[in-house]
Amino acid sequence: MDNSIKKILYLGPSGSYSQIAMEAFKKKAGLKAKSLDISTITGVIQELDKLDDVIAVLPIENSIEGIVRETIDKLITTSDEVKIQAELTIPICHCLISKGNMEDIENIVSMPQALSQCQTYIANNFKKNINVVSANSTSAATSMLDGKDETWASIANEFCANLYGKKVLDKNINDVKDNKTRFIVLSKVDLGLGKGERTSIAFSTKNESGRLLKVLEVFYKHNLNMIYLESRPSKKVFGEYIFFADIDKGYDEIAHTLNDIKQKCEYFRLLGSYGVV
Repeated sequence: MDNSIKKILYLGPSGSYSQIAMEAFKKKAGLKAKSLDISTITGVIQELDKLDDVIAVLPIENSIEGIVRETIDKLITTSDEVKIQAELTIPICHCLISKGNMEDIENIVSMPQALSQCQTYIANNFKKNINVVSANSTSAATSMLDGKDETWASIANEFCANLYGKKVLDKNINDVKDNKTRFIVLSKVDLGLGKGERTSIAFSTKNESGRLLKVLEVFYKHNLNMIYLESRPSKKVFGEYIFFADIDKGYDEIAHTLNDIKQKCEYFRLLGSYGVV
């Protein structure tokens, strides 16, 4: 591991699932760098872009809710030097957290993904007019409880409840129990974590009939397995999209194929070749 890394950035505040993922990565990678929480994904990316000696750990996909749109959208706004260095997956176990008791709760706050992952639980345990409020993160939601009365609860993890000194009213409340989130590790520094197992790319084609098919034919011709494919608006021209793909091989194995793909694209960016830790 590169000893030049000074900070590890993560989506905060403290107690978030991103912090849990960050701590797991630090342990596996043997890093001693100082950790720093930032309140938004955009803020994490902006800080990463400014500095050369940092790592960022961000959520990119949940097994239930799918992509984290802000993360994937911001990936292509970063400097070309920023690359995905690793990925890791952690289990998600949501808790209902409050200063009050179950019968007191009239308001529930959490990040949109967590609220969605617990929507059946909320419907089955609270009145139809329960007030549901969005926050930037599960930990931000829990920290908000300090300024609220006992009718407020958050959805977050047990570590977060203990960190902020709040009660866990109920555990494992996510509707789907086998719930996981995939996190990516980003840096301008090559972290030297071994041979890449996966490669991520972003690309776009002309908005013409058959253009995307020509790219997909290259994947088929070279027997490449895309384990993930997602489209997002380019935010430049209405109806224009950027495609994000994960391939289950390292860059060294597929460099020639990626060159073929690039020739058929209007836009192409290698987001990283990395391992699963």
